[in-house]
Amino acid sequence: MAVEKNPFEQKEESTNVVSINATVPEDENVSFEVADDGGVVVNFGEEGIEEEVTAKEYYTNLAEDMDEGLLNDIANTVIDNFQADKDSRGEWDSMFERGFDLLGLKLEDTTEPFEGACTAVHPLLIESAVKFQAKASQELFPSGGPVKAQILGNQSVDKQEQANRVQNFMNYQLTEQMPEYFDEFERMLFHLPLIGSAIKKVYYDAGLERPVSEFVPIDQFYVSYYASNLRKADRYTHVIYRNPVDMQRDIESGNYRDVSLPEASNPMQSNLSEKLNTIMGISPTADSDPQYVLLEQHVHLDIPDPECEEGEFAPYIITVEEESRQVLSIRRNYRAKDANKEKRMHFVHYKFVPGFSFYGLGLIHFLGNLTLTATAAMRSLVDAGQFANLPGGFKAKGVRMVGDNEPIAPGEFKEVEATGIDLQKAIVPLPYKEPSSVLYNMLGFVTAAGQKFADSTEQIVSDAASYGPVGTTMALIEASSKFFSGIHKRLHKSQRDEFKIIAEIDYDFLPAEYPYDVPNASREIFKKDFDGVVDVIPVSDPNIPSNAHRMMLANMALQMAQQSPPGMFNLEALNRTILNAANMPNIEEILPIAPRPQPLDPVSDIAAATKGIPISAFPGQNHDAHIQVKMSYLSDPMNGANPIMARLKPVLEANIQEHSIMKYQEQMSGTSKVMMEQMPQQPQQPTEIEAVMAAAAQDVLNANIAMGKQMTPEQQLVALEQSKVELEKEKIKLDAAKENAKIAIEAQELDIKRQGQMIDAQHKGITTSFKAQKSIDDRTSREALKKLDMMTKLSIEEEKIQLEQQKMLFDSAKKQVDIEQKEDKDVLNFIEKSNK
Repeated sequence: MAVEKNPFEQKEESTNVVSINATVPEDENVSFEVADDGGVVVNFGEEGIEEEVTAKEYYTNLAEDMDEGLLNDIANTVIDNFQADKDSRGEWDSMFERGFDLLGLKLEDTTEPFEGACTAVHPLLIESAVKFQAKASQELFPSGGPVKAQILGNQSVDKQEQANRVQNFMNYQLTEQMPEYFDEFERMLFHLPLIGSAIKKVYYDAGLERPVSEFVPIDQFYVSYYASNLRKADRYTHVIYRNPVDMQRDIESGNYRDVSLPEASNPMQSNLSEKLNTIMGISPTADSDPQYVLLEQHVHLDIPDPECEEGEFAPYIITVEEESRQVLSIRRNYRAKDANKEKRMHFVHYKFVPGFSFYGLGLIHFLGNLTLTATAAMRSLVDAGQFANLPGGFKAKGVRMVGDNEPIAPGEFKEVEATGIDLQKAIVPLPYKEPSSVLYNMLGFVTAAGQKFADSTEQIVSDAASYGPVGTTMALIEASSKFFSGIHKRLHKSQRDEFKIIAEIDYDFLPAEYPYDVPNASREIFKKDFDGVVDVIPVSDPNIPSNAHRMMLANMALQMAQQSPPGMFNLEALNRTILNAANMPNIEEILPIAPRPQPLDPVSDIAAATKGIPISAFPGQNHDAHIQVKMSYLSDPMNGANPIMARLKPVLEANIQEHSIMKYQEQMSGTSKVMMEQMPQQPQQPTEIEAVMAAAAQDVLNANIAMGKQMTPEQQLVALEQSKVELEKEKIKLDAAKENAKIAIEAQELDIKRQGQMIDAQHKGITTSFKAQKSIDDRTSREALKKLDMMTKLSIEEEKIQLEQQKMLFDSAKKQVDIEQKEDKDVLNFIEKSNK
């Protein structure tokens, strides 16, 4: 369990892991100065030893030099406060003891209301909790790491590099350096939806020389009654269990006072712990697992402290051993030179839904009664089905089953001894009904209501095809996920608070430069990177709580891009967003980053455009040549005008426009620059500059018109005739292409007719064979019916013969019995006469 340790305690043994603490050569004098912002400044000099002692004294265990009487009073106050906080929520704890039975995690047999009655628990509660855990874990802890860095203030290249270093290092910390983080986070996400509140403790472990994040079960964390949140709480207590070995190590290392403690024993478990142990089928052993119970209470006290004035309350962390009531440590819980004595936070409170007090509300509160109702309905249905299949009843006292009273198996007949009693009257079954359809419908309604309350997004996504447009589906998803969206925002905020505590610990204990290795790379982080310029936040989006939302938004954007003019949307970025929302692996291989445009000649630009490589106009190029070559290419019926190359037309036209605009910009820039140089006084006002630009535009226009009029009339006539010839050539080529296309279409129509005739022939053949097969099947069926009829008649005749034979045998036996009875009667009469 977590224990507040002395941050200046150093490990003596050497390891192959780079320590998060700065190593100091033994032959140098070192001093530590705690800055106002919480940082520790390391100074080297002759007076270093004295200043280092001062720093250690600030973080030392204040209980070492305090009066025993005062320590006893503090210990009694801590224990009394803890017991009062524990008693204040006694009924709250008992509610969860009953609620945990609704999880259905324990296999049980019962004799109530009868032997073998159904004991199943409806899975509504546990199903909702597990689904929430899976969804929240996926959103808050992706495979790449849960941390994202954002820059505070104006952006710069240095700040961006700093943000990248912080983001990469903290993701490395939480995924590699702190292996317990994910497991503790998963445990927290299972407890949170059920109970409504979960606590994470984040602290620096001097033994491990790194931050540690642990989940604290709610039965090991108690808050004062009037607390609304942890920052404003008067006190809160963390119950820590320590085995004797770890306890002795903490005492030897100076974390705790060396006091006389009783032998460790099996501590009394809380009611919640006992209930969970019963459900899981485990129990502690007194002889093998002795533990000390430590109460670590964060509280404000007025105690003798050189850093505080007399009568001033300040935040401290007090650790007391419960059984002996001994104070083990008292440490300051505020930064040095902090005039406000603000309490440092080591705990983060995750809430499912904020309640009426400090603790949140969970699924046991919301779905507990529904789960009880669903469980009762389900058990009634199962028990009714059991009685309907194996009914009981009454039987007369004189009726006896031959053998035993085991239930009758299907197809079994048992002998019954009933002397002169009608069997139908001797055995009376009770009128058990089949399971009620009304009860079954009610069970479905209760289950659907509970699942709808917890989360109904999955059903909407699976039925998205039947809802119509994307906007409708988005509205349904948003409406159905309001509950989880609110919880997701609260989780996002709490995880952000947790990351800030880890960042503060890194700022306090990282060396000036800390190198570390990741797969295929070596990186480094600097202490100054955590100076507050970069904020660390969860990588999850508080406004989009699931992949379903991201996929629907991406699809909506894709539909808009398909319906919009080319160039309005960045399709590469949009496709990358869709693949990210789908968690597609190897995105860089599937959708590589497009290369940047390069300054190429006109023909190379056309070749690059055919391969999908972006092209662009660059200053200094021969824009007229680019425009002429690309326009000629687009007019060429064998090249750009060919329908096969239709997709290139908008790309080249956009590039031609870009060259035209850039040419005009260069002309305007040059003309304006010359005009400004010729002016006696440089224009300063925007209106003056705009006037110069207007004059330059007129000069550019005149120059372009003059360039178009340089040809003589004869040259213009020749050019016109050449244009006509080119147009006639293009017309002939277009007519030839049109004729070829017509011939190709006619050939395709002939092929389609041939294929239709072949299909008709195949269809007729299949119909003929089907009719023949049907005739054969009908004949076979009639013959089989005739045979079956003959066999039936034969079997009836045989049964009649058997019945006649049985009747003859019965009559013969009856005559024999009558003869024997008559003979017996004659003998009796003869004996009576003889006796007379």
